Amino acid sequence: MIRFEEHHQEIREMISDFSDDKIAPRAEHLDESQGIPSESLSEIADLEMLGLTIPEEHGGAGLDLLTACLVVEEISRNCGSTGAIVATHLFEGTSAILRLGDDEGRARWLPQLASGKTLATFAMAEREAESDASAIDASAGAEGDGFAIHGRKTWIMGGQTAGLTTVIARRGEDNLEDLGAFVVDPTVEGCRREAHEDLLGLRGAGFCALNLEGVQLPSNAHLSGCSGGWSDILKVVDMARLGAASVSLGVARGAIAHALEYSSQRKAFGRSIDRFGAIRAMHAEAATAVEGARLLLWRAAGLLDAGKSAGREVSMANLSAKQAAYKAGRDAVQILGGNGYSREYPVERCYRDIQALSPFGGGEDLQKILVARSMAGVRS
Repeated sequence: MIRFEEHHQEIREMISDFSDDKIAPRAEHLDESQGIPSESLSEIADLEMLGLTIPEEHGGAGLDLLTACLVVEEISRNCGSTGAIVATHLFEGTSAILRLGDDEGRARWLPQLASGKTLATFAMAEREAESDASAIDASAGAEGDGFAIHGRKTWIMGGQTAGLTTVIARRGEDNLEDLGAFVVDPTVEGCRREAHEDLLGLRGAGFCALNLEGVQLPSNAHLSGCSGGWSDILKVVDMARLGAASVSLGVARGAIAHALEYSSQRKAFGRSIDRFGAIRAMHAEAATAVEGARLLLWRAAGLLDAGKSAGREVSMANLSAKQAAYKAGRDAVQILGGNGYSREYPVERCYRDIQALSPFGGGEDLQKILVARSMAGVRS
């Protein structure tokens, strides 16, 4: 059963108002400029939203994943790019250290992440290894008292602004059990960031590639909780899928809201088009899809908060959220007609952001495979 408590509603209302007042007015310029939402991120940090799931002893709020899902959804409702950076910090960068780090590592890194002074991200994808972890080529070999990392990571969401990046690399043999997680400061010698530019959507999400050219790391940069390789890394991948689902639902809600407003004002045959059955059906179907996906997301978050296995539920939530977003975005464009393709209206940006979210956390077909394999008793 999903427990929606008073603090959930209070935080949701607070961040919703903030999103309307501060995030929404900046979204169009952020998309056009392909910049970084630095001012918004600073204000989100001031609201103590970047340490939501970090324990209180490390400076965070010690709240549950459901709270993080609510916050990311409300931010993404007005700006997918800003929501994506916050989601990456909360669900990937922070989760990697929380779930794979030891006590010393948590004490060293989490306070700066909780304060928002440092943003964190997660680097697993490579040019030849996006959904296929077995194809990861980056390596971390023992050197002196630590490690030297070589390789190139791509499509790092929030990577342009991150002060800490957890890099997935091979420690030796060519198998999934030998993958390791290493915390890297992307500003050190041997690291070189390359911005991914002129993207279709999420143009302000700070995507970049990270070149690692013999980066020297101390031994404690290795997250010791990743001793099992891929089976441990999956704990963070599940978090990433929750984050992607939360952003998808937020952007979908934004598209629905813009379409509702437009249809109430646009006149045809002497009345507003929201009076027509076909338009009403599109509104109803999109809203129903979003609500169903949200309940799946909250259930998955609750299971993980309870320390239970939730791989299937996470994939179901990710799949349904993206499908709901596709539905909402496509119908919103249809409702606006030709105006749906004009940058004069936010629906166009919502539609592009929804397309850009498709591969993150794994695409639709991958989620279907994972759900089916789980039904057959296989965890992958």
